[in-house]
Amino acid sequence: MTSGPFTEVHCRHIARLRSLPAVVDDHGLRLGDQYVMFRAEADLMRRHVRHLVAGTRRPDVLEIGLGLGVFAEQLLDVRVGSYTAIEPHDEVARLARARVLDAFGARARVIGEPWQLATLPTRAYDAIMYDTWPPDGYADADFAWFVEHVAVACLRPGGRFSFFHSGDAIGSLRRRVLDTHFTSWAAHPYSIPVAGLPAMWTKPTNRFLVPVATLGDERHVGAGPSADIR
Repeated sequence: MTSGPFTEVHCRHIARLRSLPAVVDDHGLRLGDQYVMFRAEADLMRRHVRHLVAGTRRPDVLEIGLGLGVFAEQLLDVRVGSYTAIEPHDEVARLARARVLDAFGARARVIGEPWQLATLPTRAYDAIMYDTWPPDGYADADFAWFVEHVAVACLRPGGRFSFFHSGDAIGSLRRRVLDTHFTSWAAHPYSIPVAGLPAMWTKPTNRFLVPVATLGDERHVGAGPSADIR
């Protein structure tokens, strides 16, 4: 399937990100002068992986936003059937491939386009992880579009969806999106120990949620209220 919309704002945003040099060091991934992902997030990503693929056998996994490759790194012990990442920054993708993805061999594929322009197969994935850097003011709108037009179409029945979320509460718009399109969902709290945070930590908090939504057999039909956070 082909997704959208990809506005002029998105086009300028991606062009700006692509213009920034990517550097991986002992702390994490930096685009230009800003750290965007940290090695300290490894256990957080491990929890995303655990909830997404629990009980599955050789799952096919899609990640939107490859970044440092910390999520992908946690999949190495899972024996995935395939791993597909969407990462429009060529140098970010090259660094992650050299550091992590080559270990997957032929099972790994990187698509170098924004997700709005990527062509993805329907009902092809058992798990989807969504972790993007949208233009300012577009985070919730992009999330809603992605869930309705990409996640729901690309997940197999019973497949699971998760997304990066810092803080203690999921906003009302995202809760409505999850209620509408998934049979059930829950959000599991996790905190990175303060002692484990690097000095250049740029995230607003060390507290996170690990949301996991499950797709039922019926598409585009919600199945009740959202789950309590636990």
